[in-house]
Parts: sequence; C-alpha cells; structure tokens
Amino acid sequence: MYTTDSAGHRLTLILGIFGAVALLSAINTGVFMGVGLKEPLTWVQLVLGVAGIGAYLWVNIRRVRERFSGRGAFFLVSSLVTGALVVALLAGLNYLAVKKPKTWDLTKEKIYTLSDQTVGILKGLKDEVRIVAFYAPNDAEYVELDQRLRQYRQKTDKLKVDLLDPTKHLKEVKEFNISQSGPRVIVRAGGKESRAKDVSEESLTNSIAEVTRGSSKTIYFSRGHGEHAIGDATERGMKLYVDNLKSEGYQTAEIELAATKNVPTDAQALIIAGPVAALGEGEAKLVQEWVDKGGKLIAMIDPSIHSGLEKAFTAWGVKLGDDEVIDTESQQPEFALAQEYADHPITNPRSSPFQLASIFPLARSVSKAQNVPAGWNVIELARTGSRAWGETDPIRNGKVEYNPGKDLRGPVPLAVAATHGSGDTESRVVVFGNSNFAANGFYRLLGNRDLALNAASWVAHEEAKITIRPKNRSSNHLFLTREQQNTMTMFAFDLLPFSLLFAGLVVWQTRKSR
Repeated sequence: MYTTDSAGHRLTLILGIFGAVALLSAINTGVFMGVGLKEPLTWVQLVLGVAGIGAYLWVNIRRVRERFSGRGAFFLVSSLVTGALVVALLAGLNYLAVKKPKTWDLTKEKIYTLSDQTVGILKGLKDEVRIVAFYAPNDAEYVELDQRLRQYRQKTDKLKVDLLDPTKHLKEVKEFNISQSGPRVIVRAGGKESRAKDVSEESLTNSIAEVTRGSSKTIYFSRGHGEHAIGDATERGMKLYVDNLKSEGYQTAEIELAATKNVPTDAQALIIAGPVAALGEGEAKLVQEWVDKGGKLIAMIDPSIHSGLEKAFTAWGVKLGDDEVIDTESQQPEFALAQEYADHPITNPRSSPFQLASIFPLARSVSKAQNVPAGWNVIELARTGSRAWGETDPIRNGKVEYNPGKDLRGPVPLAVAATHGSGDTESRVVVFGNSNFAANGFYRLLGNRDLALNAASWVAHEEAKITIRPKNRSSNHLFLTREQQNTMTMFAFDLLPFSLLFAGLVVWQTRKSR
C-alpha cells in the first residue's frame, strides 16, 4: 500500500502542495474577495484542495506520522501559528482597505481628482441633497458615474445617492420622466430640482450648486455699442462665457443703457464687453453713479477704442493706456500673454494660484493710476513678461520696435481690480485691456475661462464660486461587462498569485529533496 519510490513520493508531494494551495485559493475567493460559496469556482477549488491533500496523506501517512512526532510537532504548531498570523494580517489590511480606502491619482491630467470648486461646494452643504441616476451596469457611463459619486460622498455626509437600473425600476423612470436621450441624473434639494446634462464633474457640481443656492440675481451685458453678443456662437460672440455663467447659477440678460434711467435693482453686476462705439455722456454718467453707490462692473476695452468711460476710470484710479501690447515671448507678438498674477481672489483662489498663462489677443495696457482717488484701492491683476511693451506708435506693415522713454516698458499690466467701501455696498470694478480673451474664439485657451469667470464671481460678491475649474479632461476607458470584470478580478487576485505560489513551492521542494 505504501510506496517507497522517490518519483512516486515526489508526485504525491506535488499533489499535496497543489491541494494546500487550492484550499488557500478557495479561502481567498470565498472570504477576502467576498464571493462566498455562490461561485462554482470556489467549490472546484475546495474539491481539488481536499482531493490533493487527501491523496498525499493516503500515500504518505507513515511519513507524516514520523515527521510530526516529537520535534516535528513543535515545528507544525509553529508553522500553523505563523500562517494564522499572516492570514489575520491580510484580513486586517483588507478590512482597512474597505473601510478607509485611500487612492492616488497618477494620471497626467488628474482626471480622478476633484476640483477645488467641487470640494468647496460639497463641504459647504448644510442640508441633504439627493441624486437619482438612471444607468444600467452595462451602460458606458455607469462606471465613471459610480466612481465619481463615491468621491463626492467621501467629501460630505449630506449626499444621498440612488443609482437605479432603468430596466428594473420602471415606476421611478415614469415618475422622473426619464428618456434614453435626455438627462438621466436628477439632483434635488429643498424643493428644487436640476438635471445634469451628462455625468461629468462640471455638470454634476453645477447641478448641486443650482439646487442649494439662494435666490439668484442677474448679470447684465450692455448692448447697443457693438459689444460682443451673448447669444452669438461665432468666434466673436460670448455664448460660451454666458453659458458657463448660467451653469454656475447666474441669470444673464442684455441691457440697453441708453433706454434706461436706472440700472435694474436685480443687477448683480454689469459687463461692458468690447464696445466699438463710445457710450453716450448720459450712459457713462449712469454707469459711474451706479458704481459709486456700490455697483459692480466689468469693462473690457480694446485698443484704440474710445469707450466714453475714461472719466469714470480716472475717478476710480484706473488708467487705460493709449497703446497696443507687443509681446515677443508670444508666438504671435500681438497676442499678449499674461504670465504674472497678483495675490488677489480672482487670480489666487483659495491658495490655488493660476498655473496657466492667459491670452489677450490685441490688448492695451491697463494700470493703476499714479494718483488714486481717496477711498479707492487698485490692484494690477495680470502682467506680461518683461520682454513685452506697450507700443504707442501706429503699427504699419507689421513692423514695430521698442522706443525707450516713449513706449511702456514690460512687464505690462493687462487688467486691474478696484474697490471702494466695504460690505454689500462695496463698489467693485474690473477693467481688462482686451475683450477677445472672453470671446468664443479664445475663451477655452489656457487660463482665459477661469480668469473671465472668476472676475464675474468676484465683482458679484460670490467668492465661493472663485476657483480653478475642472478642465475638459480626456481619458481612455475600457468598458467591460460584469462577467468580464469578475473574470479579470479572479485572474489578477486569485489564479495568477496562487499559481505562482504553487510553482514556487514545487521548485523549492524539488531542490530540497536533491
């Protein structure tokens, strides 16, 4: 019954090792991977494990008795205790990984890191916000949405999430009026409802902000002087800027200053974006008096343009240069690059300073006046590099040169922020020496979007919305079915490591027996 053949012993030893590894694999699959006994593979592992160990014991029962008598028993107990400690350690690490997960975003564009804006909004939630999303596990957006909502819930306990399969929750689909082509993420809070247009961070965060903010006022854009139109989708229009303002919770509208005697009482801010013709004397007076009484203004004035607001700018401590900025550090010298930023909420939001340049195509200098009127505080927000200058001579045939003592030496200031007073009645003014940076053609380039939106948030006294916003991030996704995911997980965390363990033990025992 007992074999003394070394080859036979080696074969049964391999079977025993295989059985032990198969049992460990079954424990890993059933306990640590949370599969339990519902997976057929677990039963297969258990049967193979018992069979392998049983075959070894059946053939080598005498050897086993001899080895584990006397000192052998001591080594057996020591091995069992060591193994138990290792299993306990692994179980503890697994528990910590589940209860207190820690992740690292190693992607180049940080596509899995929430923006400062999102984190600020989530941590500022005071009441419960409910998100109901209708996506099936096999939908392309499911994994991205599920992961993002998990990130959101790690930042706040005020978020309640229901991720529903529309094929299994027909009653809710009808209740929320969900369609395949329409928005499928509903955000509710305090009787308000918003529908995210997609599963991106920007859309989800804006929907949360929309249902949690108080009553919103209006940002008015002036018209009638050739300004950029807010509904124009061409390169000159400002539709992208306006759409982003709306997504951040602002109401927007146009106003003809010549046709009104007073700025509307619901005006949170006024934007004069790239006028071609000068404001009339009455219009300029209306704007100046409104600002002096606590109004909020953004003026974007291009080179060689007489805006009609020059008197008001002087009264606020702002100087518009009669020049055109030439920047030799730019690929196109007439496109000025803002590379230096002041320590100001617009350009240094919550200690997350701009890391990108802003592009000002065809800009003029805007600086702090030499003699600032009493009560006004003026800060130069953005400057070019030192190799730029403000060209005061007309540019002919594209030929320009710096003339010391005549041209403005760089770094050239491109924007200023001015304040007067304090509290809700504080006057706030931002003046840019260019308007095209916020137009559709240049709005998405580098830091232009953040600069334009932050300026609007600051003048509107909405500092909580000032941030470096999530970018349009590109990422490559691999979409797998649930069965494919389970197969890959099983291979990576069970079959592969335990196969390597089995091979290693066989090699070790083979060398030991020589």
